[in-house]
Amino acid sequence: MAWFQKENKQYFFYEHDMHSHILPGLDDGVKTIEESVAIVKRMLALGVRRFSFTPHISFPSPMNTPEIIRDRLNLLKECLLKEGISLDADAGAEYKVGEYMLELIERDNIASFQGRRVLIEHSFVSPSPSFEEVVFRLQEREYIPVLAHPERYPFYAGCILERVNTLKNRGCKMQVNLLSFTGFYGKEATRGAQILSDAGVIDYLSGDIHSMRQIEHLEKFMKSKNSAFLFKRMNT
Repeated sequence: MAWFQKENKQYFFYEHDMHSHILPGLDDGVKTIEESVAIVKRMLALGVRRFSFTPHISFPSPMNTPEIIRDRLNLLKECLLKEGISLDADAGAEYKVGEYMLELIERDNIASFQGRRVLIEHSFVSPSPSFEEVVFRLQEREYIPVLAHPERYPFYAGCILERVNTLKNRGCKMQVNLLSFTGFYGKEATRGAQILSDAGVIDYLSGDIHSMRQIEHLEKFMKSKNSAFLFKRMNT
């Protein structure tokens, strides 16, 4: 694991995973409760202590609701408790930004986590035309927008630090995928993650885990020297 010493205490940067698709049967992530339980147990073994689960919400599908997500979270907690594991977790969602969000914000029907944080993402094809307005409306309602995996958007390539700094100056937070540092999403995502890490502008590192295959890749990375170097740099 990526441990290091500071003031005679041990610190582990990846204690809170706040972006994943582990809740079962809600999106393109994990399908069964059995797989959800198995993945959570493996992430706990890596040192994760708290989870904020973020299934997709997008229009027209999947249009999950805070109630549906909460029910699935309770199911996962109950199954883990039967194995003697008390899970420290809440749940929000990963919203693909679109005009449909404006009505949800107006009705205060947003799935947020950890102090009204809201995870948002662009389409991977092009930026959302309503992105600026959605961010403004979220902040107007005292939500904290968190942009998911900016390193993965091809339209940010070549200007990623400028784009990210602009959003951070507006009060947005940045979440980067750990697997981006491994080449899992391609060279451009790896380069973007490294640029953001070098600049010290990453607020959260998370797994964005969808499957058992991805947790296996994450386990390999967490045991590597690269992860130790990354975590130490982000904690100093």
